[in-house]
Amino acid sequence: MPALIHRGSPTLRHTLPALLLTLAAPAAIRAQGVERAVFLTRQGTDTLAVETTAREAHRAEGSLWMRMPRVRIGQVLTIGDSALVSRLSSSLALGARGDSAVRRADLTFVGDSAIAHVESAAGASSVPDVRMKATAGAVPLTNLSGLSLEQILRRARALGRDTAFVPTLLMNGAQIFIAAVVRVGADSATITVAGTTFRARTDPDGRLLGGIVPAQNLVFERLPGDSRAAGWTPPIPVAATASYAAPAGAPYTAEEVVVRTPAGIKLAGTLTMPSPRMGTRAPAVVMITGTGPQDRDEGTPAMEGWRPFREIADTLSRRGIAVLRLDDRGVGGSDAGLPTATAADYADDVRAAVAWLRARAGVDPARVGLVGHSEGGLVAPMVASTDPRVRALVLLAAPASSGREIVRAQNTYFIGRDSTRSAAERDSLLTEAARQVDSIAAAPGPYHFFIRYEPLPAARRVRQPTLILQGETDRQVPAAQARLLADAMRRAGNSRVTLRTFPRMNHLLLEDPSGNPLTYHTLPSFRVRKDLLGTLADWLARTL
Repeated sequence: MPALIHRGSPTLRHTLPALLLTLAAPAAIRAQGVERAVFLTRQGTDTLAVETTAREAHRAEGSLWMRMPRVRIGQVLTIGDSALVSRLSSSLALGARGDSAVRRADLTFVGDSAIAHVESAAGASSVPDVRMKATAGAVPLTNLSGLSLEQILRRARALGRDTAFVPTLLMNGAQIFIAAVVRVGADSATITVAGTTFRARTDPDGRLLGGIVPAQNLVFERLPGDSRAAGWTPPIPVAATASYAAPAGAPYTAEEVVVRTPAGIKLAGTLTMPSPRMGTRAPAVVMITGTGPQDRDEGTPAMEGWRPFREIADTLSRRGIAVLRLDDRGVGGSDAGLPTATAADYADDVRAAVAWLRARAGVDPARVGLVGHSEGGLVAPMVASTDPRVRALVLLAAPASSGREIVRAQNTYFIGRDSTRSAAERDSLLTEAARQVDSIAAAPGPYHFFIRYEPLPAARRVRQPTLILQGETDRQVPAAQARLLADAMRRAGNSRVTLRTFPRMNHLLLEDPSGNPLTYHTLPSFRVRKDLLGTLADWLARTL
């Protein structure tokens, strides 16, 4: 869910930011110094977002309705000389009309820092202000926002170069990316962010007039400020009405539960319990999600229908294994906690979940294991290495290297595929991306932790039986990471490490011959591979 600051970084995120540009467009309405326009985003004939905007000399305002996730984002930019943004005020709202405020935030840029003040709209105490490394001249970038993209174009124009590198602060991860803006003639430009290239049409004053993202089949249209599209509201997604109840006839129950951590965080979730057998207690596992705000099914609004933890819980509980899966901090019924929380804090959440399970009636406290996916596969060894009572470990698409190395591999993949750039230009982009990673990682916070944290020391201390499952077409955590992880654990003395790789399986545990995150939305099925589910269930049934 787009927000000023939230858990994790986009580097291990299951879906990349859906940024886009547009085709030709009518002129905006101009009245009394205010220029109004409507930006419409579509994929084929499906509307994904609509944003109404108003721009003046030193102020720009937008209200963005998004379909996935179904939220309304308000933003007001205060703009100084040379198109520099000095302040962003934003709001996040839900509800049928997008008028049920959830969170408000102010972001003030001071030199190479950004000071964030975030508070609940419900009157809850605000969290402490956070100072982030932001890079001087950074432009706030909200997913699917034409206002944001136009501001990048205006900043590039103010720099006065045919090729301009514009730092952008991605608002759904509080992370810096460099937008490479290349002017092509008088009326067009390309923008490359996070390995994705957008082809934009512009006017001499730097307005965004249109564009496309061919790889994603995305089109961004600029319409007059009085366009009927301004009244569009997104349909309510099927996922919003999804139930966590057990399927009819399932040999297990599904119970809504709450786990409270020693830090006072309330985590809401579901416990699936197999039908009891006389005189026995069930083995159990705690599921650990990957990076980004996800519910207990590890679902994300950008991938409607992808609910891997629900499928895993169903499979395991039919085999007699209890499963506890929890909403991430700030998602569903779980408390948000501090925006500065890192993977080490999430490890404490998992420890609280393990303790809760061990005290649960019907669960065998000596047979509790962990199943972690992506960043969850980084967190699980943190817990197991400090708790010898953990019975077994399953790591799905887990990193073995630091976040810096993971980001480098991702950038190499995405930038290396950009055939519109020369080899020298691609090398220049990779060098600049690496420099920005080091710059951002210097500031304390979740990204600082992720970039610098080395997973192998904790993994080498794990002595429990461990199953490592990895897709060979994973482009977010490369397949070689699984081999590094298994080798390190075995050399450290753990003789009970099993590694299994799956051809044509991506980071989402889905059938995918290319594994390119930019084409996730085109996959014919969002169901977890059955051979992976079978391997996981068989191993846990033997090991727990």
